[in-house]
Amino acid sequence: MPKILALHGVGQSGVMFRRRTATIVDTLSPLGYEFVFITGPCDIAGTAYIHARQEDWKPGDDERSWWETDEVGQRHVGIEAAMEIWGKALKEHGPFVGALGFSQGGCSAASLAAMLEPSRRSHPLTQKYLPSWHPPLEFLVTFSANPYRFPTPLVYWLFYPETERENLIRTPTLAFFGQKEWQREKSQRERQAFFISRCENIRIRPHPWKHAVPRTQVYADEVKNFVEDVRSNKSKPLRLANI
Repeated sequence: MPKILALHGVGQSGVMFRRRTATIVDTLSPLGYEFVFITGPCDIAGTAYIHARQEDWKPGDDERSWWETDEVGQRHVGIEAAMEIWGKALKEHGPFVGALGFSQGGCSAASLAAMLEPSRRSHPLTQKYLPSWHPPLEFLVTFSANPYRFPTPLVYWLFYPETERENLIRTPTLAFFGQKEWQREKSQRERQAFFISRCENIRIRPHPWKHAVPRTQVYADEVKNFVEDVRSNKSKPLRLANI
Protein backbone atom coordinates (compact mmCIF):
# COMPACT_ATOMS: atom_id res chain seq x y z
CA MET A 1 0.00 0.00 0.00
CA PRO A 2 1.60 3.33 -1.07
CA LYS A 3 1.99 5.79 1.79
CA ILE A 4 1.86 9.59 1.95
CA LEU A 5 3.47 11.51 4.81
CA ALA A 6 1.37 14.48 6.00
CA LEU A 7 2.94 17.45 7.81
CA HIS A 8 0.79 20.06 9.59
CA GLY A 9 1.17 23.83 9.87
CA VAL A 10 2.04 26.06 12.83
CA GLY A 11 -0.25 25.72 15.84
CA GLN A 12 -1.62 22.40 14.67
CA SER A 13 -0.92 18.69 15.14
CA GLY A 14 -1.15 15.50 13.17
CA VAL A 15 -4.62 14.88 14.60
CA MET A 16 -5.88 18.33 13.61
CA PHE A 17 -4.31 18.11 10.15
CA ARG A 18 -6.05 14.80 9.57
CA ARG A 19 -9.37 16.59 10.12
CA ARG A 20 -8.41 19.39 7.75
CA THR A 21 -7.41 17.03 4.95
CA ALA A 22 -10.30 14.59 5.39
CA THR A 23 -11.66 15.16 1.88
CA ILE A 24 -8.26 14.47 0.34
CA VAL A 25 -7.78 11.37 2.47
CA ASP A 26 -11.26 10.10 1.61
CA THR A 27 -10.57 10.66 -2.10
CA LEU A 28 -7.22 8.87 -2.23
CA SER A 29 -7.85 6.09 0.28
CA PRO A 30 -10.12 4.09 -2.09
CA LEU A 31 -7.20 4.06 -4.55
CA GLY A 32 -5.08 2.28 -1.95
CA TYR A 33 -3.18 5.22 -0.43
CA GLU A 34 -2.45 5.34 3.28
CA PHE A 35 -1.75 8.66 5.02
CA VAL A 36 0.60 8.92 7.97
CA PHE A 37 0.15 12.07 10.08
CA ILE A 38 2.94 13.08 12.44
CA THR A 39 3.30 15.97 14.89
CA GLY A 40 6.06 18.57 15.19
CA PRO A 41 8.46 18.70 18.15
CA CYS A 42 7.88 22.28 19.35
CA ASP A 43 5.05 22.88 21.85
CA ILE A 44 3.98 26.47 21.24
CA ALA A 45 0.69 26.45 23.18
CA GLY A 46 0.30 29.64 25.21
CA THR A 47 3.25 31.38 23.55
CA ALA A 48 3.36 34.63 21.60
CA TYR A 49 3.82 32.49 18.50
CA ILE A 50 0.12 31.60 18.70
CA HIS A 51 -1.65 34.78 17.55
CA ALA A 52 -5.07 33.15 17.43
CA ARG A 53 -6.21 29.67 18.23
CA GLN A 54 -7.08 27.52 15.21
CA GLU A 55 -10.79 27.84 14.44
CA ASP A 56 -11.30 24.07 14.53
CA TRP A 57 -9.26 23.56 17.71
CA LYS A 58 -10.73 21.01 20.10
CA PRO A 59 -9.88 20.41 23.77
CA GLY A 60 -6.90 18.11 23.91
CA ASP A 61 -5.46 19.20 20.55
CA ASP A 62 -1.73 19.86 20.61
CA GLU A 63 -0.47 23.21 19.28
CA ARG A 64 2.87 22.46 17.72
CA SER A 65 5.32 23.62 15.11
CA TRP A 66 8.24 22.01 13.30
CA TRP A 67 10.60 24.74 14.48
CA GLU A 68 10.25 28.03 16.34
CA THR A 69 10.98 31.45 14.87
CA ASP A 70 12.85 34.03 16.92
CA GLU A 71 11.75 37.32 15.35
CA VAL A 72 14.14 39.42 17.46
CA GLY A 73 17.17 37.25 16.82
CA GLN A 74 16.01 36.55 13.25
CA ARG A 75 16.66 32.85 13.50
CA HIS A 76 14.91 29.49 13.66
CA VAL A 77 15.29 27.10 16.57
CA GLY A 78 14.70 23.37 16.29
CA ILE A 79 15.19 22.59 12.60
CA GLU A 80 17.39 19.58 13.28
CA ALA A 81 14.85 18.27 15.80
CA ALA A 82 12.30 18.37 12.99
CA MET A 83 14.66 16.51 10.66
CA GLU A 84 15.09 13.84 13.30
CA ILE A 85 11.30 13.34 13.49
CA TRP A 86 11.01 13.14 9.70
CA GLY A 87 13.73 10.50 9.67
CA LYS A 88 12.02 8.56 12.45
CA ALA A 89 8.78 8.56 10.44
CA LEU A 90 10.60 7.19 7.39
CA LYS A 91 12.26 4.47 9.45
CA GLU A 92 9.11 3.42 11.31
CA HIS A 93 6.42 3.88 8.65
CA GLY A 94 8.22 4.09 5.30
CA PRO A 95 8.78 3.85 2.52
CA PHE A 96 6.63 6.78 1.38
CA VAL A 97 5.78 7.62 -2.21
CA GLY A 98 4.96 11.26 -1.44
CA ALA A 99 4.55 14.01 1.11
CA LEU A 100 1.85 16.60 1.70
CA GLY A 101 2.18 19.71 3.85
CA PHE A 102 0.52 23.00 4.79
CA SER A 103 2.31 26.31 5.49
CA GLN A 104 5.36 25.51 7.63
CA GLY A 105 4.51 21.86 7.02
CA GLY A 106 4.73 22.58 3.30
CA CYS A 107 8.27 23.84 3.79
CA SER A 108 8.95 20.75 5.91
CA ALA A 109 7.62 18.41 3.23
CA ALA A 110 9.66 20.22 0.57
CA SER A 111 12.78 20.03 2.73
CA LEU A 112 12.31 16.30 3.18
CA ALA A 113 11.77 15.82 -0.56
CA ALA A 114 14.95 17.79 -1.24
CA MET A 115 16.96 15.75 1.27
CA LEU A 116 15.89 12.53 -0.46
CA GLU A 117 16.89 13.69 -3.95
CA PRO A 118 20.11 12.10 -5.29
CA SER A 119 22.07 15.37 -5.33
CA ARG A 120 21.66 15.79 -1.56
CA ARG A 121 21.97 12.21 -0.32
CA SER A 122 25.60 12.71 0.63
CA HIS A 123 24.93 15.83 2.74
CA PRO A 124 25.87 15.27 6.41
CA LEU A 125 22.35 16.13 7.66
CA THR A 126 20.71 13.69 5.24
CA GLN A 127 23.10 10.98 6.33
CA LYS A 128 22.60 11.85 10.00
CA TYR A 129 18.80 11.84 10.09
CA LEU A 130 17.35 9.93 7.12
CA PRO A 131 17.60 6.18 6.41
CA SER A 132 19.90 5.41 3.50
CA TRP A 133 17.47 2.83 2.10
CA HIS A 134 14.56 5.25 1.57
CA PRO A 135 14.06 6.18 -2.11
CA PRO A 136 13.38 9.71 -3.38
CA LEU A 137 9.77 10.83 -3.11
CA GLU A 138 7.71 10.51 -6.26
CA PHE A 139 5.66 13.64 -5.58
CA LEU A 140 5.10 16.59 -3.26
CA VAL A 141 1.83 18.46 -2.53
CA THR A 142 1.91 21.80 -0.70
CA PHE A 143 -0.70 24.29 0.49
CA SER A 144 0.45 27.88 1.13
CA ALA A 145 4.00 26.65 1.62
CA ASN A 146 6.10 29.27 3.40
CA PRO A 147 9.87 28.85 3.14
CA TYR A 148 12.20 29.47 6.06
CA ARG A 149 11.84 33.11 7.08
CA PHE A 150 15.46 33.47 8.20
CA PRO A 151 17.46 31.00 6.11
CA THR A 152 21.07 30.24 7.04
CA PRO A 153 23.68 27.77 5.77
CA LEU A 154 21.82 25.14 7.83
CA VAL A 155 19.10 25.15 5.15
CA TYR A 156 20.70 26.83 2.12
CA TRP A 157 21.61 23.43 0.67
CA LEU A 158 17.96 22.34 0.53
CA PHE A 159 16.63 24.69 -2.18
CA TYR A 160 18.23 28.13 -1.84
CA PRO A 161 20.22 29.89 -4.59
CA GLU A 162 22.90 30.80 -2.04
CA THR A 163 24.24 27.28 -2.64
CA GLU A 164 23.91 27.61 -6.40
CA ARG A 165 21.38 29.03 -8.82
CA GLU A 166 20.27 25.59 -9.99
CA ASN A 167 19.82 24.23 -6.46
CA LEU A 168 16.17 23.41 -7.16
CA ILE A 169 13.67 20.87 -5.85
CA ARG A 170 13.17 18.42 -8.70
CA THR A 171 10.50 16.23 -7.10
CA PRO A 172 7.22 16.73 -9.06
CA THR A 173 5.22 19.25 -7.04
CA LEU A 174 1.62 20.45 -6.86
CA ALA A 175 1.46 23.83 -5.09
CA PHE A 176 -1.79 25.46 -3.98
CA PHE A 177 -2.06 29.09 -2.91
CA GLY A 178 -4.93 31.21 -1.60
CA GLN A 179 -5.97 34.02 -3.92
CA LYS A 180 -7.29 36.20 -1.08
CA GLU A 181 -4.05 35.79 0.82
CA TRP A 182 -1.96 36.76 -2.21
CA GLN A 183 -4.19 39.77 -2.91
CA ARG A 184 -4.11 41.09 0.66
CA GLU A 185 -0.76 40.02 2.10
CA LYS A 186 2.21 41.00 -0.02
CA SER A 187 4.81 39.36 2.22
CA GLN A 188 3.01 36.01 2.09
CA ARG A 189 2.69 36.22 -1.69
CA GLU A 190 6.38 37.01 -2.05
CA ARG A 191 7.50 34.20 0.25
CA GLN A 192 5.26 31.61 -1.36
CA ALA A 193 6.17 32.77 -4.87
CA PHE A 194 9.84 32.38 -3.94
CA PHE A 195 9.19 28.81 -2.82
CA ILE A 196 7.38 28.08 -6.09
CA SER A 197 10.34 29.49 -8.03
CA ARG A 198 12.62 26.94 -6.37
CA CYS A 199 10.64 23.98 -7.73
CA GLU A 200 11.66 22.80 -11.18
CA ASN A 201 8.74 20.49 -11.99
CA ILE A 202 5.61 22.12 -10.62
CA ARG A 203 1.90 22.56 -11.14
CA ILE A 204 0.44 25.67 -9.52
CA ARG A 205 -3.20 25.90 -8.52
CA PRO A 206 -5.06 28.81 -6.87
CA HIS A 207 -8.05 28.50 -4.58
CA PRO A 208 -10.39 31.35 -3.57
CA TRP A 209 -9.59 31.39 0.18
CA LYS A 210 -6.71 32.70 2.28
CA HIS A 211 -4.12 30.68 4.23
CA ALA A 212 -5.88 27.33 4.22
CA VAL A 213 -6.18 23.79 2.93
CA PRO A 214 -9.23 23.80 0.64
CA ARG A 215 -11.71 21.19 1.81
CA THR A 216 -14.06 20.93 -1.18
CA GLN A 217 -14.10 17.95 -3.51
CA VAL A 218 -12.80 19.78 -6.57
CA TYR A 219 -9.43 20.39 -4.90
CA ALA A 220 -9.20 16.86 -3.56
CA ASP A 221 -9.73 15.71 -7.14
CA GLU A 222 -6.87 18.01 -8.23
CA VAL A 223 -4.61 16.21 -5.76
CA LYS A 224 -5.82 12.80 -6.93
CA ASN A 225 -5.31 13.65 -10.61
CA PHE A 226 -1.84 15.00 -9.95
CA VAL A 227 -0.77 11.93 -7.98
CA GLU A 228 -2.14 9.60 -10.65
CA ASP A 229 -0.45 11.58 -13.43
CA VAL A 230 2.92 11.59 -11.71
CA ARG A 231 2.81 7.92 -10.81
CA SER A 232 1.84 6.99 -14.37
CA ASN A 233 4.59 9.25 -15.80
CA LYS A 234 2.11 11.64 -17.39
CA SER A 235 2.94 14.68 -15.29
CA LYS A 236 2.92 17.94 -17.22
CA PRO A 237 4.36 20.89 -15.27
CA LEU A 238 2.36 24.11 -15.30
CA ARG A 239 3.69 27.48 -14.16
CA LEU A 240 1.96 30.79 -13.71
CA ALA A 241 3.59 33.42 -15.88
CA ASN A 242 2.99 36.32 -13.50
CA ILE A 243 4.76 35.21 -10.32
